Amino acid sequence: MQITLKYNIPRLFVIAQDSICQDLAPSPTLEPFLDSLPIPPTIPVNLSQLVIGAYKITQQLHQDLNATTLYAYGTSQATAQYPGPTLIATQFETALIRWENHIPDAQHFLTVDPTVHWANPANGGVPTVVHVHGAEVQSVYDGYPDAWFTPLNETGPELVTQNYQYPNTQPSTMLWYHDHTDGITRLNVLAGLVGLYFVRSSFDAAITALRFPSGQYEIPLVIRDMQFWPNGSINFPNIGDNATIHPSWCPEYFGDTILVNGKAWPYLTVYPRVYRFRILNGANARFFQLFFSAPNLSFWKIGTDQGYLWPPLQLSSILLAPAERVDVLVDFSSLTPGTIIYLNNSAPAPFPDGDPSFSPPQTNVVMQFHVNATSLINQLMLPRPMPLSQCLALITPSLSNFIPVTPTALIATVTRRLLLQEFDDANDNPTHSLLGNATWLDPVTETPKVGATEIWEMINTTPDAHPMHTHLVGFQVLNQQSYDSIGYLNGTCSIETPYGHSGSCFTAIPTGPADYQVGWKDTAIVWPNNVTRFVIRFTPQPGGIFPFDPTFGPGYVWHCHILDHEDNDMMRPFKLIH
Repeated sequence: MQITLKYNIPRLFVIAQDSICQDLAPSPTLEPFLDSLPIPPTIPVNLSQLVIGAYKITQQLHQDLNATTLYAYGTSQATAQYPGPTLIATQFETALIRWENHIPDAQHFLTVDPTVHWANPANGGVPTVVHVHGAEVQSVYDGYPDAWFTPLNETGPELVTQNYQYPNTQPSTMLWYHDHTDGITRLNVLAGLVGLYFVRSSFDAAITALRFPSGQYEIPLVIRDMQFWPNGSINFPNIGDNATIHPSWCPEYFGDTILVNGKAWPYLTVYPRVYRFRILNGANARFFQLFFSAPNLSFWKIGTDQGYLWPPLQLSSILLAPAERVDVLVDFSSLTPGTIIYLNNSAPAPFPDGDPSFSPPQTNVVMQFHVNATSLINQLMLPRPMPLSQCLALITPSLSNFIPVTPTALIATVTRRLLLQEFDDANDNPTHSLLGNATWLDPVTETPKVGATEIWEMINTTPDAHPMHTHLVGFQVLNQQSYDSIGYLNGTCSIETPYGHSGSCFTAIPTGPADYQVGWKDTAIVWPNNVTRFVIRFTPQPGGIFPFDPTFGPGYVWHCHILDHEDNDMMRPFKLIH
């Protein structure tokens, strides 16, 4: 099925004085599929220290849109771009990276809400700190929210050093790096401070030699949404939905323009063969339910946030919450050259119930694929592509290190029951969210022992699905169970039994993880009116002991990865103990 998209959104020539939370002026009309998909440059990282800075840049995100002001990562002002360079680490080889801040602005170009607790440097400037999301790393190198720094040498209270060390002992996977500054993560990520980080293993080298999709056939896709003013600048609210409490904070930021690798609705030319796509949902708040317009085209999921998955799963669609990643194979070999197909999106926003005003028609499509014939010269010169069946046969149980946990086999030292809460004003406008009825500034309440296995029961009392992320350690989703949230909050029923399985609040038996929750994860969806149970092992993913002391330093955090929630107190610290 071919889709023609050219939206007749009125073009505004005068920027409105104000931008109102969740009532943003529409972006200018942009014809989709004019720009080819860009691929971020790659940089190997190792013991030769790499210096990467945050810079203020302008970048054209669509050929008919004026250049957009961004903050972006690069090895210099000239090389900085969104997304930043893809960093390639080798498993078991330590990488040394110095992160610098060269943003010259006295204040952020997006509106900072001073009523939300944030870094608030006394001397001004835009504070930054980098978190490699999903990395097993000592907390002084984890990008702790209070370890920020500015170009004026002002630092947060937990900064130890800007010279970070990444041991890269975890299995092969795609991580990502992004800003994590206390209270303005939503601003800095939307502004462009995002990049990919691959951990490559000896297995990756071996399968590449066997013609597994690699190089130009292994393609990263960083997907997000934005909204623009006619001059190309980012349209971000400066008036909140309750300005008397929070002048500009907005419960979720949704844009009407879909970007992939920094281009609005790009196209990609592919050949009739197997491709490998490494996909990141890099949005602030939008979920993506991805599917192809060709009904016979599916995804073969071979990896998750934290590495390879076995057995691979064949899926007609993939649900990705903000910060989730997926590693998929797509076989275009049955498609006729000249075919045009679309990668579409059907996820409501906010997720899961949705409001149509936040999902205009153009957000239902992500990018376009042109299937091209392989030239005779390429057929003669390039290695013959590996068929899908052989690709899938290479993904083995020993490679994935994934053994699903079951309640009968589980030995957990602690079960923690953790509330996910939303608080509203008299008009039902959200004012803030909490985890465990505590703010970011409250004392640490989660102190797992190094080496312990724990069950974290996420009790979602809110109307939204929340992508919950743990730093340092991955986890598996054990199960989820629907319950009567109103009765629970009113105290008329209970879930206070082992595992909670037979509490009077529950409305169904537990169900195992859905296909989008299977595997080693560091971010997973916690649905409303459900208790979702994570099995977290406070060891490296392969087991054993960490190659560093995880009790040293400021500690780690767990939080919702809807960045607007994270910045307004849906984030908590945790400290490991011996």
